[in-house]
Amino acid sequence: MPLRYVDPHTKHGRWYRAFESFIRSRSGELSVRHIFSHIDPWLYRATGGRYPAFLGALSTAPLMTTGAKSGQPREHQVNYFHDGTDAIVIASNYGGPKHPGWYFNLKAHAECELGGEKFFATEVTDPDDYARLYGLAEQVYAGWGDYRLKTDPIGRRIPVFRLKPI
Repeated sequence: MPLRYVDPHTKHGRWYRAFESFIRSRSGELSVRHIFSHIDPWLYRATGGRYPAFLGALSTAPLMTTGAKSGQPREHQVNYFHDGTDAIVIASNYGGPKHPGWYFNLKAHAECELGGEKFFATEVTDPDDYARLYGLAEQVYAGWGDYRLKTDPIGRRIPVFRLKPI
């Protein structure tokens, strides 16, 4: 099944907003970090990529990278959306003080796969493009705004990656 297209301008329904509200809560964030992050890859594969979209929830897909130090394949379930034909991923790490491990993998090895499709990743450095894409990200999932509020005081700028299809 091809990677599901996620339009950042789509209006979200009641179920999506309820799910988003839950995962932005303290207990929801803990559930995502410690439970869903482990079962999402399995559910994604078991449903042929239809999970979590068929629930009306935030879209995720497996991001396959090459380890920055090890050179070994690494899988990370990430949220994404599209900007035209490009997929956009946000290296928020739940608003933590450090970038997620996959950030360093993409910086070292730009070729990756998202949802089984091949991409070439580049970090968005242009300030105007970054602001536009981060604004779109907040339309997809308001929690990315929460993460920015957590990271701004500590001086961490949350990286945004543009994945161009190969």
